[in-house]
Amino acid sequence: MNLGTVIRAARRAKDMTQDDLAGLLGVTLSAVSQWEQGRTMPDTALVPGICSALSISADMLFGLDPDSKEDKIEAVIAEAERMEEGNEPPRKVLSLLEDALAAYPDNMKLTEQTAFVLSALSFSPEETSEDRQMFADRSLALYEKILRYSSDEDLRQGAKQSLIYGYAGRRDFARAIELAQTMPTVYIAREELLFSIFTQMRNFPEFQYYKQFFIRRALEKMTFNCRDEEGKRIYDEDEMAAIHEKKLAVMEILYDGDYLLSWGAVSFSHAELAEYDASHGDPETSLFHIVRAAEALEAYCAYLAPCVIEGHSLMNPEEISPFTCLLFREGRDDTVGGGGKGDVKNLLDRMAKPVFDPLRTSPEFIGAEERIRKLVH
Repeated sequence: MNLGTVIRAARRAKDMTQDDLAGLLGVTLSAVSQWEQGRTMPDTALVPGICSALSISADMLFGLDPDSKEDKIEAVIAEAERMEEGNEPPRKVLSLLEDALAAYPDNMKLTEQTAFVLSALSFSPEETSEDRQMFADRSLALYEKILRYSSDEDLRQGAKQSLIYGYAGRRDFARAIELAQTMPTVYIAREELLFSIFTQMRNFPEFQYYKQFFIRRALEKMTFNCRDEEGKRIYDEDEMAAIHEKKLAVMEILYDGDYLLSWGAVSFSHAELAEYDASHGDPETSLFHIVRAAEALEAYCAYLAPCVIEGHSLMNPEEISPFTCLLFREGRDDTVGGGGKGDVKNLLDRMAKPVFDPLRTSPEFIGAEERIRKLVH
């Protein structure tokens, strides 16, 4: 059965006229007629729209073996993930995915994977500003494609979140707000509903898990800054330093020193304070925070091991430890997927700044730096 015959049969099965299909696709009635007669082929860009309008897959449209196609797509995605974990150049990963997407333009998993790599490249310091902008544009276009054509709700929600951050980043706040307002509120979100259910089920570990999940989200927002209408930050550097101090104090009260994945947040706040104190002529306090930042990062990487050794920190269920602190005891902590090597590099880069030059020869600074460098290997 050729493509035109498939389109005609699927159109009739949906009790749709050629004019109806043409209107949905934004093409002429003549174009649809030509396709069905086998005289012309639709543009590949129209394939997702045709499949969506006729409720058929691209396999059905082109007469492909669906099992063979899915196997090929899964193999490509697995290879892309292997390349990413092996620190292959992102452009090489992108080339692999784009070749596959050209062959299977309607596949939303491939579309999502390609959009993700494009988004990562849009933030790469190794790319020119023009290329970063180009990658960002292409990434947003693919996420919009998922939103328009995908019936997979998980893919749609993931695409929507990426679009919200992407549009906000380029200051298209109207589109970002439009999309954000279609997301569920916190009161009907999955985590909030599960928290309520587990409370009634008397499922103590899950109850504890979701309790710390919500508190962590609030803690993350503590050190966010914002700008007023004139572009001035609402908190100056003195106030931000005070907020980091408050955050550390609150976390100590909540976690009793048992931070698990939040060790990364502890390290970051100490590093921020170390830089602040060094720039304000307080070397003793700066060294205190540098040492604390190194210790916290050590604890963080120790908790993430062995995942960090592989260059990522996605936790496996058997590697998740429960909290022992009073507030969250027996609840697990697997709410964060990123971290590890990136945090080590960030702290070393920060310590290389000129502001720390007066401290560089002190035993405390040397010791902290040595401890951090050991985490790279």
